[in-house]
Amino acid sequence: MIYLDNAATTDYKPKEVLDAVAECLTKYSFNPNRSGNKSAVALQQKLYETRRKLHLLFNNDSELHVAFTAGCTAALNLAILGTAQRGHIVLTATEHNSVLRPVMQLRKKGYAEVSVAQPNAEGIVTAEEIERRIRPDTYLVCVSHASNVTGTAQNLAEIGRVCRRRNVKLLADCAQSVGYFALDMEKSNVDMVAIAAHKGLHAMQGAGALIFNKRAIPRPIVFGGTGTESHLYYQPSTVPDCLESGTLPCPAIIAMNAGVDWWLNNWKSNRANVAEMQETLVNGLKKIRGVTVYSSLNNSGIVSFNIGKRDSAEIADLLDERYDIAVRGGLQCAPLMHKYLNTFEQGVVRASVSCVTAKEECYSLLNAVELLSKTVV
Repeated sequence: MIYLDNAATTDYKPKEVLDAVAECLTKYSFNPNRSGNKSAVALQQKLYETRRKLHLLFNNDSELHVAFTAGCTAALNLAILGTAQRGHIVLTATEHNSVLRPVMQLRKKGYAEVSVAQPNAEGIVTAEEIERRIRPDTYLVCVSHASNVTGTAQNLAEIGRVCRRRNVKLLADCAQSVGYFALDMEKSNVDMVAIAAHKGLHAMQGAGALIFNKRAIPRPIVFGGTGTESHLYYQPSTVPDCLESGTLPCPAIIAMNAGVDWWLNNWKSNRANVAEMQETLVNGLKKIRGVTVYSSLNNSGIVSFNIGKRDSAEIADLLDERYDIAVRGGLQCAPLMHKYLNTFEQGVVRASVSCVTAKEECYSLLNAVELLSKTVV
């Protein structure tokens, strides 16, 4: 199979990540915070090391504010619901349902009013567009760092300056950007960052994290066993313990630890290959008659397109069945973005490359699309 669905989950897992998972499963068989034996303490140290790496990777403030979650969706829910108050929220039309749905749930329950900032013709949500939506009671702005539909990146530094000046918290959904390009939380005035481990970091599914500063410490939204302060009837107040109820997905967290190291050691070559393969697809698809390309050149490796007016899911199925090429059709869990693109009914075909995608694989997709364009338009 030619795997071009890396924006969903990267297919390639480095040896360092696989070794870290195997080590965790065979060496650290105890829950952190539950036992005082050597193995449990060693695992706890590994988790602390992972927190520290994420803290440094995003250049957060002086506090080690990193909460592990079951994935980026859980991290975004913790950020949105854990800082909720009565007031106004601004989000962008590029947002994933992991942002849209918890925000709309707050609106449904009467806790928050919601405004949607629209991208310009280039797919960019400008700082001016965000500021136009901010009201006196606005307390949160949510921005997808890179669109999971088109790959277009937003300028968080410019948006962050507006948010900090207006005393509004800024949440960045970095599910699609972590491992592809960097973010400095301090310089960009970003208060909360939600990440997944299984995409650009090439780790395994089941772990994510919320990195947050002292301006945006969330309240717990899940309650129960933390392994610490077990004498308390109520949730502990210590951060991050109070935000991590239940058994942590330790193998996935340790894999994320290894994924960060691997990315730091290989990011230059990884970025070069992603950029070259993405450019190959963008330029090649634009030359095929009847094909509409929605992505410009970007560092996230995403290329979205359609063939005529045909349903994107049908095209994705044909690429799989006839040519053994894995892509993704449909709405990619981002309905507002498809409203903006005028593809809500059709969806788009999303091909996404990675650091190990070969040019021959890109040419195979281009040849397959050209053949389909002659038979299905």
